[in-house]
Amino acid sequence: MLSQTATRGIFGIHAKRLPRARMKALLKEGSNVSVQLMPRPELTDARSVVVRVAMAGLCRTDLYAAEGKIKVCDPLVLGHEFSGVIEEVGSEVNALKTGQRVTVNPILPCLNCQYCQSGNSSVCQNTTFLGVDRCGCFAEFVSVPASAVLPLPDGMSDLAAAYTEPVAASLAVLKANLQPEEKGLIYGSNRFSQLLKQILNFKSLTNITIYDPSSDGPIDEGSFDYVVETIMTSESLSGMVRAIRPGGKIVLKSRQYEPVALKMTELLKKEPVMHVCNYGSFEDAIELLATGKLDIDSLVDGIYDLEDFPKVLRAAKQKESLKPFFAPGGSR
Repeated sequence: MLSQTATRGIFGIHAKRLPRARMKALLKEGSNVSVQLMPRPELTDARSVVVRVAMAGLCRTDLYAAEGKIKVCDPLVLGHEFSGVIEEVGSEVNALKTGQRVTVNPILPCLNCQYCQSGNSSVCQNTTFLGVDRCGCFAEFVSVPASAVLPLPDGMSDLAAAYTEPVAASLAVLKANLQPEEKGLIYGSNRFSQLLKQILNFKSLTNITIYDPSSDGPIDEGSFDYVVETIMTSESLSGMVRAIRPGGKIVLKSRQYEPVALKMTELLKKEPVMHVCNYGSFEDAIELLATGKLDIDSLVDGIYDLEDFPKVLRAAKQKESLKPFFAPGGSR
């Protein structure tokens, strides 16, 4: 059932000026998160598209946004990992067409800075993010720039395609120049660490251990050449420094919203090389997923309707071993 607030909120007062068809969406408005009926999004400009969302994954960032732990626009449709079908294209969009199956890179460059103007938008410092700075994909439809849209190969499932963003995030770790002969540690046991281990193994990096600080024993001092974090706290950073050999590598990956303390006396003794990695190539992520060699199904909690969000968010806060997905048009 839709919440009692489904027809209220700021969208209701503008209904006469928005004669568009309506859609279901998981909306954060102030401190309230609920399923609401709201107008379907329009094309934002001639170079945008509207996508009908097929499958949308929930991640840690979405939980932080829902809880107000990170600053987001208000009101906001949550979500940023998804796949779908193009429903409408802008008049200046030539490379995409309606009915085409796609996924979307949720990091949107500004297109105006020196990096964007020089064709290097991947390092734009003024990016916005779907589901944080603009309405995201926990809805039946979402409007996005055509430049962020990536067509999908035939045969790729909606579920696999919705995993493109986490795979691209995992591929970023390869920027740290990890070598097959090196001994590696993934710090933290969760769905991201399991995905990351699969990807590194696929790239011939097989001498890797996943470490769960909540249940595994102490790490032997200096026993790893590199460590990749998936849980970023002051305590975990101390543990990672302990784990690597002098001169080893620490790869930082998490999008931690709170400050983390560094103990310089620990770092100075080890003189580690620290790599902070954002994203790898989304095109490479799609290509890797298309091989079918990643076991995505083992990382999926289930597929849910938007109305199931209270139990889905509650369960996701308690453990991160599996990823839940929403099917905004209905899972059954």
